[in-house]
Amino acid sequence: VSSLPRGPSVASSYLSDTTATTTKDGRFIPVNSFLSTKHPSSSHALCEGENSAEETESQRFERALACHRSRISSYRQKWEYTPDSAATTSTKTPSRSWPDDVPSNEELSWLLEDVKYCGRSTNKLRSDKGYCDRLRFRVASALLVQFDEESQKVGFEMLRTLAERGDHPDAMVYYGMCLNDGRANIAPNSDEAVCWFKRCADIHEHPQGQYELGVAFYTGEGVIEDEEEAVRLFRLASEQGHPAACYMLGDCLLDGIGVDMDRGMALDWLVRAAELGHRGARSRVMAVLHKIEGEDYDGFTDASRQTLIEHTALTANKEGQIPRRKTTLRNVVGGGSRNLVELARRQTIIGKSRKS
Repeated sequence: VSSLPRGPSVASSYLSDTTATTTKDGRFIPVNSFLSTKHPSSSHALCEGENSAEETESQRFERALACHRSRISSYRQKWEYTPDSAATTSTKTPSRSWPDDVPSNEELSWLLEDVKYCGRSTNKLRSDKGYCDRLRFRVASALLVQFDEESQKVGFEMLRTLAERGDHPDAMVYYGMCLNDGRANIAPNSDEAVCWFKRCADIHEHPQGQYELGVAFYTGEGVIEDEEEAVRLFRLASEQGHPAACYMLGDCLLDGIGVDMDRGMALDWLVRAAELGHRGARSRVMAVLHKIEGEDYDGFTDASRQTLIEHTALTANKEGQIPRRKTTLRNVVGGGSRNLVELARRQTIIGKSRKS
């Protein structure tokens, strides 16, 4: 940390009161963050219609496909999509990841100075608890991505202090992520990480906490695999506008993992993820709506997964419904050794969801 250049104190330029809003329970949420308390308008993504009891899964999908194809010009304009760019090289809607406001090294040098005065200054802004917590979280986030281990450890301890207070949900979930990944040269601990994800999701209904807990149930890391619980958590986070969760919910609906297969709803959620800035979802959606035979889009080279149209067409029952797929990470349901091929497949999907 000491090797970073020093600069003038300009934290108020980055952390003014206009950058966050306060929820009823006292949580601070950046107004420009996708972790919004407001649900995205379904009219911007979902193609909702009258569902008939006689309507088959294929018919629902064809209706959704027609609806989204009618909007393809709008999608191209908003996403600056062209077939040769795979909808990823340029975009008007910003791509997001989490945490989504990590300071640059130049900002960090200034923010480190301001941390020293937090809670001790006569300045009203610097004495504000919410401001100081946001400042410390941003500084910790920046330190954790430095190359030197000393800076990472300082950031890790700063994050742990915030998390252990229990009133800063961003710190709680990020601390769990660091434990799960073994950041700052600590031994990975997925069991403890899951405890932090669950605490954050249960107490604060935090979308990133819900998503991370869903990932744990989806992969069986730190907790017993539970596909239905994973889908429930992905849905909760998706309804709060979390791009990666929308992507995962769409994928689960497409594959029938933990939920009945529904390609129409899968497409709806992938479109919602794309609208929220998920580049992989944009590529995947446009591969469906603007499909050219023999042409791949981005990394989606599996035609059945890429197009959705032909996906499991032969698995429908006589009523035209596609039953839930019986897939588990265990070779024997409820026990047995782990299915490493299925685990690797799921980890790949999770990785794609995170690359928003």
